[in-house]
Amino acid sequence: MLAAALRDHGIAVNSMCPGWVRTDMGGPDATRSVEEGADTAVWLADEAAQELTGKFFRSRAEIDW
Repeated sequence: MLAAALRDHGIAVNSMCPGWVRTDMGGPDATRSVEEGADTAVWLADEAAQELTGKFFRSRAEIDW
């Protein structure tokens, strides 16, 4: 709903899953580094096309809700 409300204002709204990340929460056995976990968030904020609004991502790819 927020993505639809802000689309005409040029604001994209998305969500993303970082995956299992080696942090205090994920623990040392997690499969992804902090950098890998943050990559999609940075990509969405900086490089992703505006038309991608209202979607859910992991590893720069759209995934099902």
